[in-house]
Amino acid sequence: MGINIKYLGHSSFLLNIDKTKILTDPYFSNTPLGDMDRKIKCAISLENMKKIDNILISHEHTDNFELKSIEYLIKKFNPKIIAHHSVLNKINSNNYNKISIDEYEIKKINNIDYKAYPAHHPSSFYPLSYLIKSKSGKTIYFAGDTFMTKDHDKIKPDIAILPIGGKRTMDLGTAIRVSKKMKPKILIPMHYNTFEDINKNPEELKYKLEKTSYDINTIILEPGKTYRQK
Repeated sequence: MGINIKYLGHSSFLLNIDKTKILTDPYFSNTPLGDMDRKIKCAISLENMKKIDNILISHEHTDNFELKSIEYLIKKFNPKIIAHHSVLNKINSNNYNKISIDEYEIKKINNIDYKAYPAHHPSSFYPLSYLIKSKSGKTIYFAGDTFMTKDHDKIKPDIAILPIGGKRTMDLGTAIRVSKKMKPKILIPMHYNTFEDINKNPEELKYKLEKTSYDINTIILEPGKTYRQK
């Protein structure tokens, strides 16, 4: 059944894994966030979202956890929300929708395994990264907002989705170091160019990895574009 990964912008993706539709770190608003203008708009409007099964949230910051949008999607599609309980407690919804997960815990939902790993994002209360595993055993690592951690030595995903913007996450150079540790077959950068202070050129990431001996294929997705894997 394969894997489809559609980039919406910033850290938001639509993952279609074994026909399970997963939305990561919802952030639809195109208005300024504090004093920061959003430079690259979300590729889809909240109202035009099609049915989703799960929402995966890395931490509580607005650009990863847009509460009004999440509550709208809950009312419209009744998805399961996977996050740390400190995040789930902020959501006005039935407990039926909420799947609490802690560091190193695994939850199976719709035949998809979610394993939570610690993320290093000091301004967040309890940030998480996730390793998502399909029925066939293919794995996607969704880093959320994080710097490099000791777990990156042992996580070996088929596909890694890493931030490269710096400032509040790993920067482009650190993303290369993390990629060398994890050795994914596919690397997809995220969390860059949305705001002025996280401007990065993803082509530089691709170029530098191609110059190494590592067999890592960097896929740069413009918002609205999809990577497909059988």
